[in-house]
Amino acid sequence: MPTPDDVLWDKDPHTAAKHLVYRSYFDAWFPILLQSAYGFKGVTYAEGFSGPGEYKDGSPGSPIIALRSALGCKTPPAPGREGRFLLLDESQLRVDHLNDLLLKELGTLDRAKLAARGLVVDPQKGNCRKDLLPLLDKHRVWNKPLLLILDTWGSAVDFEILERTAASKAGEVIVTIQPSQFWRFASNPRHYGDRVFGPVVWRDVQAQPKEKKAEYIKAQYRRVLNEAGFQYVLDFELADERNNLLYLVFGTNSDRGFEKMKDAIWRVDPYQGIGYRDPRDPNQETLPIRPEPQLGPLRRLILEHLTTLPGQVTTLDELRRFTLHGTIFRPGQTLSAVRLLIDEGSVAAEPAGKRLIGSSRVLRTGSMALF
Repeated sequence: MPTPDDVLWDKDPHTAAKHLVYRSYFDAWFPILLQSAYGFKGVTYAEGFSGPGEYKDGSPGSPIIALRSALGCKTPPAPGREGRFLLLDESQLRVDHLNDLLLKELGTLDRAKLAARGLVVDPQKGNCRKDLLPLLDKHRVWNKPLLLILDTWGSAVDFEILERTAASKAGEVIVTIQPSQFWRFASNPRHYGDRVFGPVVWRDVQAQPKEKKAEYIKAQYRRVLNEAGFQYVLDFELADERNNLLYLVFGTNSDRGFEKMKDAIWRVDPYQGIGYRDPRDPNQETLPIRPEPQLGPLRRLILEHLTTLPGQVTTLDELRRFTLHGTIFRPGQTLSAVRLLIDEGSVAAEPAGKRLIGSSRVLRTGSMALF
């Protein structure tokens, strides 16, 4: 989907749901990394497609949400632990509108006055592909905490940008991708997908059955982030009532960042008409965004995971690790799912009759009735 030509546009349900996740993650990310105890001398928040900073209804866009989150935390930016906001957009009109909003938020855009408050704010007109990496080079952000938002209307970004970010210590990225933009045009030899997927083979999507094409693209893009150098990749679909899918992918090399993003997903308030699906669970129905999840999919995934293990047995701690890295769910939700499996006779805990602790053995004993 091309970016609208207008300066402002309506906020669609996907965007509203994304911003709930963003805000929740920003509210965890900034306080952690702006604490001097962690030894970081500031953080960088950057966007390759920043937009005008608000929507037609006046609700804030992601740059303003991020700025407010940083300024509102207990350890806001200050000299010596700067908060850098590097914002890029192709439209000068949108950059001008964003500047007006930033002026209202900050009271000044004078660089010296902002520096005295520990802030660097640099909105620029530019093309993400050509100008983002030079902008990051200019501000010397590499090997410092960096969160890069690449909300591209579903077209993703060049592989080189992901690779540079992954190679930077404490670099993280959030990308949106709409699979249909790739599988529909995979036969076009000039399609930009080669720049997006890098060394990962994606054009084989043409050989997939129609109902599997989107799933194939999603799986390949997860590999893209791994190939770029991100050890941990979290991905999920935002699906609306018309089944229009937007794929949100997060890459990090930080265990804590990975867990905090999962927390962010589950902490958001419900948004009517939007749900999520875990792309690694093809049997999962669309679930509503809410703090207390439906555990049916996690129960099924745990039971399937047990069938792959020697003796179909593992420990509760190992299942928590599986939940963290192999599902969309949080490790803290594992115990509840295991208890449900025990109650229905699908698994047993050893030793029986005692309180479940991390070292308790969980053994598959039967089939599972999902609902």
